[in-house]
Order: sequence, then C-alpha cells, then structure tokens
Amino acid sequence: MKEYLNYYLILLIILSLGALSFYFLRFNIYYQSLVLVLTSFFYVIWGIVHHWLSGDLHLKVVLEYVLIAILANLVILSLLFRA
Repeated sequence: MKEYLNYYLILLIILSLGALSFYFLRFNIYYQSLVLVLTSFFYVIWGIVHHWLSGDLHLKVVLEYVLIAILANLVILSLLFRA
C-alpha cells in the first residue's frame, strides 16, 4: 500500500476537486453536470494510468472503470435533472 500512496493521493485530489466544484456550483445544474462528467473522465484516466504503471492493465480493468463512471453519472444526473 505504501508504494501506491502517491497514486491514491492523486485520486483523492481529483475526487475532492470534483466534489468541491460540484458543491460550489450547486445553483447551476448544467455546470454541475460538466463537473461530474469531467471528474468521471479523470477518474477513468487515473485508473488506466495507475494500472498501466503497475503492469496489470487489461481490457477488463478499463471496462470496470468506464462502467463505474457511467453508473455514477447516470445516478447523479438522474437526481440532478429529475422533474
């Protein structure tokens, strides 16, 4: 775990910046949507880079990160744009 501390620190920064931006833009759902999509994009990029540098990057891993990001987007966007 110690050897991956820098990777997880970067992930923490990505997710924290996304959450803070989402909060500060709480009065504009369109900007919140953009923040959500960008945070998900950087989450997927982080996952791919992390596994590539670790030497265990496979298609299944990429699909897992992409599907988790899509699921998070669907859930949060459906809450944002509910009638």
